Amino acid sequence: MNIYEKRVRELSAAIKKEKLEALVVSRLEDVGFLTGFHLEGCLLLVGKSEVRAFTSKMLRDHVSSKVPFAETISSDNIRNSVFEFAQKKKIKKIAFEPETVSYLDGLFWKKKGFAAKGGFVSSLRQVKKEAELINVSRSCRIAAEVFPIIKKKIKKGRSEISVARQIEDLMQARGAYGPSFRIIVAFGENSALPHHETSERRLKNNETVLIDYGCVYNFYCSDMTRTFFYGRPSAEFRKVYSIVQEAQKRGIKAVKSGTRASFVDKVVREHISDNGYGQYFIHGTGHGIGLEIHESPLVNSKSKAVLKTGMCLTVEPGIYLKGKFGVRIEDSLLVGKKGSKILTKAG
Repeated sequence: MNIYEKRVRELSAAIKKEKLEALVVSRLEDVGFLTGFHLEGCLLLVGKSEVRAFTSKMLRDHVSSKVPFAETISSDNIRNSVFEFAQKKKIKKIAFEPETVSYLDGLFWKKKGFAAKGGFVSSLRQVKKEAELINVSRSCRIAAEVFPIIKKKIKKGRSEISVARQIEDLMQARGAYGPSFRIIVAFGENSALPHHETSERRLKNNETVLIDYGCVYNFYCSDMTRTFFYGRPSAEFRKVYSIVQEAQKRGIKAVKSGTRASFVDKVVREHISDNGYGQYFIHGTGHGIGLEIHESPLVNSKSKAVLKTGMCLTVEPGIYLKGKFGVRIEDSLLVGKKGSKILTKAG
């Protein structure tokens, strides 16, 4: 039995526990997690003891070869095919995960009598095992290796976009498929925008440089942010940087199995607030990483998640002073029993 069959069995057990007969799985990353097939155009109907893969005629052979443990059913209308199959087999208690489908798909399943019930596959994906840990670690290592190289190449006159392109090239040269999200390179006042859109803006002397990037390796994502000053840093920058750096250290120290994600956020947020910058920390402390760049668990004040060994997540406090500069420091971590391991340690 391969790893994908084991995951499907775990999902089947969860379905049975909820007194359901089957679950429709449609999100690309979830289908890939359960089968190893990572292309659009495949829906799964996972039952209590079996799994069927519904796809187009064009993809039938590809799906069959990639997912030999599932019965492959092809048609011109995949959604209707799932419903018709369920009717034929008299499968009645079927659910779909509302957080994973579009509004129109959700309406379709509801009209067909399927129940909206989420969290099945995401709960399985939270804790990484075996090959997943290898892939996340490699993805993070590639990203980390790039920072000291690109930092030396960032000089006066370079545009943000040229730096972003070079970061992508450097990661791909080390085995990455590509970036895990649109790379953020922000100079000067642009660094005060947490999700700045990288532009043609050129670097000047005595300015803040913030780069937020990551890569995909074998479908798994990494995420890291580094901030530094090009030239002679002002006293205000040094102060803000030291506060963010200490907040991140405290947050990382709080990460361990059994800790609530909201507690990690509290530790980070309190340090920034105690130093007078609470109103300038305007996002959550972190998020899970894996097949997606943002996945469970969320690390914020409202999170109900309890950290478990094998989870991979970020800790990324930031302070943003409009019109001046922003500082964010982010690392990807692996949660352990007594602490965490920094996977993006560099520079």
